[in-house]
Amino acid sequence: MTKLEKIEQQEQKTREKIAEMQAMLKQIDGQRTEQENLQIIQQVRALKLSREELYAFIHGKSTPGIFSGAVDTAAEMETIYSRRDTKHNNIFDDNENNDESEDVSNEEN
Repeated sequence: MTKLEKIEQQEQKTREKIAEMQAMLKQIDGQRTEQENLQIIQQVRALKLSREELYAFIHGKSTPGIFSGAVDTAAEMETIYSRRDTKHNNIFDDNENNDESEDVSNEEN
């Protein structure tokens, strides 16, 4: 096996590991989203609002009868989404684009 073949083999193994890690990251992201949604549902149910009150609350309308604790809960709901870090979704995007161009150039040779 030549040095070039060893490098290509190592490169292939690394690409496979990256693909596995991306799949794992996607699964973890889905689990996080599911848990965030469950927290939101629990918080909304804890408000015990009528449909009309919930509609007004979601649309930011002032409605008599909605207790002042709802504002804190809405802020809590917003912080759940503000904590999300979407940078990890783009980590390997550039590498995938480069991989495709390399595959095309390898096919030409």
